[in-house]
Amino acid sequence: MSATPKTDFELLGAWREGDQRAGRELFARHFDSIYRFFRSKVDDDAAEDLTQQTFLGCVKGKDRYRGDASFRTYLYTIARNRLYTHIRDRQRRDAVVEVGQKSVADLGLCSPTGQIAAREEQRLLLQAMRHLSLEMQVALELHYWEGLSVREIAAVIDTPEGTIKRRLQRARQRLDKLIVELASSDELRRSTQANFEDWAQALRANLNPSSDSGGS
Repeated sequence: MSATPKTDFELLGAWREGDQRAGRELFARHFDSIYRFFRSKVDDDAAEDLTQQTFLGCVKGKDRYRGDASFRTYLYTIARNRLYTHIRDRQRRDAVVEVGQKSVADLGLCSPTGQIAAREEQRLLLQAMRHLSLEMQVALELHYWEGLSVREIAAVIDTPEGTIKRRLQRARQRLDKLIVELASSDELRRSTQANFEDWAQALRANLNPSSDSGGS
């Protein structure tokens, strides 16, 4: 009979006591989701670098984490901070830019959609997401792709829960409008909207580090 898998907190506790294998298991458990967080917004090289920075930040701060939020929330908070620092470093000529109000498309961060998504519907969806404000994109992805609660997203973004609820509603409405605006044909728009959940989950899978969409 196999042993019951350890929780994140148990692995973190063992890691703090010097069990390096527990630390590696903890990272392996969350690597794909953190990489996805970056890969939908930046190119491959930047996504890999920022993922490593996030886990390095976790290593340095592991003894300061008190467990008042889920470990995933803690990791995504580090990831969001790393992403914003990366953007601000790129935007030095405009140091006062409000990062969260810009889209990754406006900021010139993202690589061609075909490098991730082979199907037109997936490319359209990714393009539309990258035209949302960054705060909207982050909230949508954490909620629909990673399953974080409104309370957890509020902790990651450091924003009141009521604001997050309204932001999620506005983000989904804005995403629907962007799909209409960016679709190259009515047929593509209808297909994307009619099977939105399926395309969204397929795109999520393509953002994993082991995925190869075969697009161009």
